[in-house]
Amino acid sequence: MTSVEQVARLLSEIPYIQANPGISVAGVARVFGVDEEQVEKDVTTSVFCGLPGGYPSDLIDVDLDVMDDEGALYMNNPTPLERPVKFTPAEAASLQVGLMAVREVADENTVRAIDSLLAKIFAGSGSVEVNMSSGQGPIRSRLVDAIAGAERVELTYDGLARGATTHPKVDPGRITTSNGVAYLSGYDVSGAGWRTYRLDRIADVRPVGEPAEPHGEIPGPDAWADSLATGTVVHLAVTDQATWIAEYYPVKNVRKTPDGLTHIDVPVVDPAWLVRLLLSLGGQVREVDPPDYAQAAGDLARQALEAYGRQESS
Repeated sequence: MTSVEQVARLLSEIPYIQANPGISVAGVARVFGVDEEQVEKDVTTSVFCGLPGGYPSDLIDVDLDVMDDEGALYMNNPTPLERPVKFTPAEAASLQVGLMAVREVADENTVRAIDSLLAKIFAGSGSVEVNMSSGQGPIRSRLVDAIAGAERVELTYDGLARGATTHPKVDPGRITTSNGVAYLSGYDVSGAGWRTYRLDRIADVRPVGEPAEPHGEIPGPDAWADSLATGTVVHLAVTDQATWIAEYYPVKNVRKTPDGLTHIDVPVVDPAWLVRLLLSLGGQVREVDPPDYAQAAGDLARQALEAYGRQESS
């Protein structure tokens, strides 16, 4: 039994014993799920607890003789300790945030338990607002069920990096949250291996009627960063308006030259991601090496302009 566990139990035992004067040591042991010897140790420890100062009126008063002779407990607390334990505003807010984050990726039974707890906390301390990109409720529920039932599913996934909707068949492994966003770690059975999917970009989940297979340990939420070690390093020279990418994305080297440009080496695993980044930066990028990425971005831009022209003329 650790000291942390004992303190946590004492915070409940002390008001319970005071509310039930004369209760037996055995009765307290049954309520708190410990043996009688542990209750006696807790009560003896409580004699040294109370308010700062250490004067007799500041400490908890326990009749140890009655406990030893009759096995009965009588306890008088300093007045402030007679009140039930309450969360501070910061503690209540922290607990609410944690519960609401868990709620976003929980199954129905857990959601009901969390809602009950949140209602009690809200009643005593008010509420906080948590914004999380965790997708639609039915999508989360289907994924939770598929994970629990070890079931293979087909996702309808709106991938921002590729700018296209794909339909990977996935053995779902785990749902996690990071920085207010919920993710699914799933094994793409087409051979792509473990992938991470944002829940708010999953438009549909369809069971395919096949069991999910074991694929070893599920990668952690930051495992995607390991793949950058094998990515292609692309050199960009950008204006001051685009230097934010060095803070927003993982990069290898950053240096500024006398011409006012910032040179950044970016590891790239998915070429489509870099092409879309170049399109969004436009003229803020002055140099790309290898140049194939710049050419691909230019081709897409020209296709978009041509399509826009055709729409205007029709």
